[in-house]
Amino acid sequence: MKKISIAVFLSALCVLIAGCDEKDLRPDGGLQDDAGPVIVNESPFAVPGEIILKLKTGAAPVTRSGLSGDRSGIDQIDNVLGTIGTVRFERLFPECGRFEARTRAEGLDRWYMAEYDPAVPVSQVAELLSLCRDVEVIEYSIHPSLCGYSRSSGMTDDIRMSSAGTVPSGRTVPFPFNEDSRAQVLQWHYNNTGAVGPLSTLVGADADVYAAWQLCTGNPDVVVAVIDEGVKYDHEDLAANMWINQDEIPDNGIDDDGNGYTDDIYGYNFIENSGNITFSAEQMHGTHVAGTIAAVNNNGIGVNGIAGGSGNNDGVKIMSLQCLSDSESSSGSGLGGTVRAMKYAADNGAVICQNSWGYTAGAIEELEWKRGSYSALAEAMRYFIKYAGMDENGNQEGPMAGGIIIFSAGNDGSDEPAYPAADPAVVSVASFSYLGTPASYTNYGTWVSMAAPGGDLTLNTVYGGVYSTSVAEDGSSGYETLQGTSMACPHVSGACALAVSYYYGQEKRKGLTGEALRQALLSSTRQADSWYPSGYRGNMGAGILDTYSLLLTVTGMADIPAQYLAPGETVTLDLGDYFPSVQVLVYSISSADTVSVSLENGVMSITGIRKGSAVITVTDGTAIRRTIDVTVE
Repeated sequence: MKKISIAVFLSALCVLIAGCDEKDLRPDGGLQDDAGPVIVNESPFAVPGEIILKLKTGAAPVTRSGLSGDRSGIDQIDNVLGTIGTVRFERLFPECGRFEARTRAEGLDRWYMAEYDPAVPVSQVAELLSLCRDVEVIEYSIHPSLCGYSRSSGMTDDIRMSSAGTVPSGRTVPFPFNEDSRAQVLQWHYNNTGAVGPLSTLVGADADVYAAWQLCTGNPDVVVAVIDEGVKYDHEDLAANMWINQDEIPDNGIDDDGNGYTDDIYGYNFIENSGNITFSAEQMHGTHVAGTIAAVNNNGIGVNGIAGGSGNNDGVKIMSLQCLSDSESSSGSGLGGTVRAMKYAADNGAVICQNSWGYTAGAIEELEWKRGSYSALAEAMRYFIKYAGMDENGNQEGPMAGGIIIFSAGNDGSDEPAYPAADPAVVSVASFSYLGTPASYTNYGTWVSMAAPGGDLTLNTVYGGVYSTSVAEDGSSGYETLQGTSMACPHVSGACALAVSYYYGQEKRKGLTGEALRQALLSSTRQADSWYPSGYRGNMGAGILDTYSLLLTVTGMADIPAQYLAPGETVTLDLGDYFPSVQVLVYSISSADTVSVSLENGVMSITGIRKGSAVITVTDGTAIRRTIDVTVE
C-alpha cells in the first residue's frame, strides 16, 4: 500500500481543527490544552502500524461488545483513525468481569490500541493524535526483545577449568529425587559441589536449591506467569505443572469466564490474539525458562524445576503468556501484547511475573524511562504488584497479597541501564558462571538487584550453561543447555515460587505480601564480590540467589506489632525476631518528642515521653524495612 501523502495528512489536520468549537482554540489556532498529550517512548524503532493512547478522564468513547472495531465514537479521534487506514481500535485492557471495577479505578479502561496502515509513519500518527483534545498519553509501541541467549554446541570438551579464589569444602546436602544422573551433573546451577562432569568448579556458585528442597518442593496454588515465547504445555516434564483455566471450556469460541479472552486454557497468545499457544525448536525460549521454574521433579525423566514439586502433583503452576517471537511485524508483537499479559496475569491468579525480555542497554535513557511512568507498561506493572493474589474486594484470595515482578538484566555486557529491568519497582537479575565469575555477556551496574546462575558457554560448551526443558526438532519434548540472563532470571522466579509455597504451606497461611517477599529475597542473598573482578564489585546487586536462605527468611517476615505505653514507661523489642540479621540496623522516628528510642545488639528500647503517636522505621541496610506504630496514652 502506498504511503499516504503529506497533503492528505494536512487535510486531516484541517478537518480536526475545523471540528473544534471556537472556545476550544488558542489564539494561535491550537487546542486549549496547555501541555498537550504526554508522548512516551518516541523512537524510530517503533513498531509500524501500532500505537497506544490513553484518553482523558471524561472522554466518552462509544461502548462496543467484543474486542474489535475500527472507530472510537469520538469525532476528532475517528477523523485520524479514518485517515490512517485503521483496521482495529480497541481497549488495550478488555473488559474483565469481576475485576472491571478495579480496572476502571486504576484508569486502565482509558487505554486504547490502534492498528492501522503500517505505511503511515508513526511520528505522523502521533502528531495527528496529539491534536485531539481527548487524548492524554500517546505511546509508541516498541517491540520488546528476548534477552539474547546462546545454545550449547554439543561438542565434548574435557578441558579442566580451574576455579577462581579459594574453594570452600564440599556440600553434603543429598539429591532427593530420581531424575537421572545427567540432570544432576548438568544442573550444577542448583547445587555446585566443585566438580561438574570432568571440570573443577567453585563450590557454592549456584542457587542453593538442594538444601531448600529439604524444606519445601512446591505448591500447586502458586502460579508463575511466564511472559515469553509460548511454553510447550504438553512437554513430558512440564504438562503436569501447567496452569489450566478451569473456568474456560476449550475451543468453543466463547469467553466462558468473562475475563475478556476466549479459549485461554493454558494462558493466552497475545501475538495471534487467541488461546492457541505455539512453540517450536526455534521458538523454545519460554519452554526452557519454564523448566527451570517448574519442571516436574521425581518423575524419573528429564530435569528438575526449582519449584517443580515432589512428583505428587504438588509443583507450582506455569501460566504461558505468549508475547514474543522472532517476527517484529507479527500482529500483537509490539508493546501491546506484553502490557496486556501483565494485567492478565494479575487478574487470573499469578503472583510471580517472570520476564526474560527487555530493551537493549542504553536504548532508553533514564530520563525517558521516568517519563515513561505515564506509560501503559508502567501502569500494568504497578497493577500487577498491587493486585496480584487479591479478589475484587481487595481481599487476599491467593497464596500472596500483591505480586513480584522479575526481569533479566540483559546480555549486552554493559553497565548502562537496561529497561524495564532497571526500573526500581522490579527485581533485575544478572548472571554468573559455574566459577562464580560474572558471565561474559551479563549486564551489570548499580541498577542490578541481584545475580543468579545463568551459565557461560565460553568456559565450556557442554557443561557451562543451564540445562532445562526444550522443544525437539520434530516438535516433541526435548532438553537443552543455554546461557543468558534469560536463564538466570527464572532461577529467581522459581526460588520466589518455592518461598511462597513454603510460607503458604498446607494450612494455606495468609499474610505474605509481594513487598515482603521482595525484601526477603534481597536480604537473603549471599555475598560474592570476592569472586568478581574489580569492575564488577558492587555492580552485581545485593548478592547471589540463595534459595535455602530465602525460605528461612520469608517465614520470619512478620510485621512488628503496634506498641502502647504510658509516658515514662519503657518497652523492649528483640528485633532478631523480625530481621534475619541485626548486625546493621538503622532507625528513624516520625515524632522524636513523643518517644525516645535506643538500639543495642538488636534490642530496641522505646520510652514514652508525652501522649501522642509516632512511627519508628527500621531498616537492615539491605532491603528489609519495618515500621512500628507507637501510641503513648
